[in-house]
Amino acid sequence: KKGKDFRVVRQTCIGQCDVDKYSFNTLKSYIDELREYQNILMYIEDALYTLLLWRGHFPLKIAGKEILLPIHSLNAFILATMLVEHPQYYPSFCFASISWLMLAVMGWRRNNPNEWSRCYSFAEILEKVIIGKCSSPPRNIKPFEGFDAAKVALERWMKRVADSEEAAQRAYIQAQKEEEERLKELEEIGNADADISTKVGGGISVDPMKAALHPVQLLVGQICRVLRFIKHVVNWDEAYFSFWVTIGSAFLAFACLFVPWFFIIRWTMRCVVWLLFGPWMKLVDVFYVSKLKPETDEERIQREERERQERRMLTSKAAHEARQVRENAAKMRDMKQFMFGKFAMKVPILKQDRYNDTPLPQSSATPYEQKALSLAALAMQEAGYNRVRLPGQTLV
Repeated sequence: KKGKDFRVVRQTCIGQCDVDKYSFNTLKSYIDELREYQNILMYIEDALYTLLLWRGHFPLKIAGKEILLPIHSLNAFILATMLVEHPQYYPSFCFASISWLMLAVMGWRRNNPNEWSRCYSFAEILEKVIIGKCSSPPRNIKPFEGFDAAKVALERWMKRVADSEEAAQRAYIQAQKEEEERLKELEEIGNADADISTKVGGGISVDPMKAALHPVQLLVGQICRVLRFIKHVVNWDEAYFSFWVTIGSAFLAFACLFVPWFFIIRWTMRCVVWLLFGPWMKLVDVFYVSKLKPETDEERIQREERERQERRMLTSKAAHEARQVRENAAKMRDMKQFMFGKFAMKVPILKQDRYNDTPLPQSSATPYEQKALSLAALAMQEAGYNRVRLPGQTLV
């Protein structure tokens, strides 16, 4: 009901900047965000080194000593040898790779030295999906727990990113120098254009920045929001979406094992070849294609008029539906303003934040233990004694 409260809610939902309003700074931030996705190449590089060079990653304690087993490398070797001998399993392998990737990312998140950056395990999410709660108790995180190892890992990663950006900057400067040298060489050669026609054009050009860049900003913003959601799903920040993607991919991989792919491909190609490349296609030409007459000007005009009428009808129908949508939205807005206040805000359902809110190292977490209530206190609580009811909408 107050403008100050609305601004707080709005900044909480969509951030400080209005992403739908044109701003060159907003567009620049979107472009910077897209450039940050280049860091994925370094993660892919680490994953390939770990996979191909049989580097250990799965900790296992034997006789008091911890060893790292290259589980992913072993799985890749077994699957690769199977695919070489049985290529009909390629579709199943494609779906299984998605589940494998999701589980590998989960393992990487679970082994993060920063306690606050870890995610739920697959077993915990499975329990929540089946029975609605997790049997394992919540963890007790102490202040600065794992801080030293997390700091070392973060500094190593930031140094790697800085070195990569420095190398890219050096390559850019070198390319600029080479381009300048090439332009100087072309200038020494001179212009060899033999065109003697009169040149026209030139003059002052008005650049409508907003009209040109605002649609680009909206498009790039939509792309960034889609990429954010995909990133959150892959990183298990959207745990339930990640869980169902993993389960669905595993189910499709298992189902594809029983599909006779060679049989389907062989008979599909046979039908295509025998239907389209046989001598009976001459009969199609004689009795159908050759009898097709070219379109006359009168027929073309009639066809264009008919298409124009159809487009006009579709446009009229779309305009009528859009008008109904606007009227219903106006009625809904007025009704909500009458019941709940003059401000309204759409709460996002999917996680589309650019940055994750990670607690500080000095933060701590302790399990909440609800005190047992007496029978009288429980009855008063269920009856709503001393309960304050706030007017508003049920958002969830």
